[in-house]
Amino acid sequence: MPVSRVNLFLVAAVAVVVGVAAGFAGQYPAVPIVIAVGALIALAARRLDGWQVIYAVVILLTLSAASNITILTRLSYHTRYVAVAALVACTFLSAAEHKRSMRSLGWPTRLLIGSLWAAAALAAFSSVWSVNRMETLQQSVALGLLAALVHGVISRRWAETHLISRDLGIAYVLLTLSFAASLLYTFIGGEEARTYSGRLQGLYANPNMLSLLCAISIPVGWGLYRRSRRPLVLIGIVPAVMALVLSESRTALLAVAIGAFWVLARSGLGAVLRTVGTAALALFAIQLLGGLGMLRDAEWATAVASRFTAGEGGDISNGRIFAWQLTLDLWEARPGLGYGYAAGPWLFEATRQSDFFDFQGNSVHNSYLQWLLELGLAGLALLLLLGLVCLLAVTRSSVRGIGSGLVWLVVTGLLVQLTESAMFGTGQPYPYLFWLAVAGALVHRQGRVGPRHLRRKSSEVAHPVLLRQAARRPAGIGSPGRRRTRLPA
Repeated sequence: MPVSRVNLFLVAAVAVVVGVAAGFAGQYPAVPIVIAVGALIALAARRLDGWQVIYAVVILLTLSAASNITILTRLSYHTRYVAVAALVACTFLSAAEHKRSMRSLGWPTRLLIGSLWAAAALAAFSSVWSVNRMETLQQSVALGLLAALVHGVISRRWAETHLISRDLGIAYVLLTLSFAASLLYTFIGGEEARTYSGRLQGLYANPNMLSLLCAISIPVGWGLYRRSRRPLVLIGIVPAVMALVLSESRTALLAVAIGAFWVLARSGLGAVLRTVGTAALALFAIQLLGGLGMLRDAEWATAVASRFTAGEGGDISNGRIFAWQLTLDLWEARPGLGYGYAAGPWLFEATRQSDFFDFQGNSVHNSYLQWLLELGLAGLALLLLLGLVCLLAVTRSSVRGIGSGLVWLVVTGLLVQLTESAMFGTGQPYPYLFWLAVAGALVHRQGRVGPRHLRRKSSEVAHPVLLRQAARRPAGIGSPGRRRTRLPA
């Protein structure tokens, strides 16, 4: 196919911009990397539909907000919410022909939608008693946009279930590019690529954010591979695994492993035996080649192993247990309604100045305790409902095709939030990807529903209209089954 003038213009423009940016590589080595990645995304975006383009922009802006590049964080601070609002509007307007009624959805799906809307309503109402009313109002609007996005995607966008893998594939590609860029940034010696302790953070603000996104990207890649059976899809997992290991995040590593074991166990005894056998043969071959000894002596392996025994911050949790205890002490002062949604960072800073909450950071590093602190027992009731939805997703959803990756992601996402506070942090990419994965698992479990598809299975009684049409049709004309041929006289 001949190359169009538009493509030539885009390639030339990208080459000029990257060439100019490369001149600043000595002082700002991350800039040409980001521009090059953005150029690849711009060239590939022409194959996406309108919804997917806005969706990609939302992911890019939330990734920029989670980066350690100051100019990106400033530019994306407000524009990310504008992009999410545009995505919500596009979801409800562009897919009206695929609309599902709430009655056609299964009760777990309806419970997910209702619980997210109720959480957004409670968050907005908590501004009445919040210790930081303006922040609570702003973030509750963002939480409402998240609830609206999940609602619209379930009831409209994903009425055609094949779009689940296509939409999640966009997030997978963008995350893979960010992980590869982070590894490249480290390779060329970027000053902010690693923390003072040697943990990889790449282009992200901290190693925990990098590991969090790696942990949910790996299951998506696996699910896309199971659906397409294309080995090329698995290439994207490689930079995610490398970045996850080099970030040395213990919770993320364990969460990914436990999620994989869960999916494997649900796949049946045969799958377990095949996997165990393959792993045993691989380890035996590596041992024969002397690879296990080299692995034990590797610097990165030693660093990861030492993280599981390090006592930074006074204990193995890097001081998190102490922070959790102080959080419970704060919660006991307002157990019913809490301090207001998203008011935790302001509260931590205020108590830190009085030497009551002596913990570095503006989060509890536990999404469940953070939610309890900010919204009290009222919020805990909604959290339990959302937990029930997630439990149904990981126990009842299919583990075939894309479903295996979705179930793996939900299990991993629930576990990793034990030491992170990102489940409802709408300013970063994690909550959008996690709750869309929960929605995808429930929709994938239910299958196609709606006015364009009959809800009954083929083994059940046929639709009355089809029965009447078949009764009026003359015998032998258009009847199903083998065609009748007329023999020559």
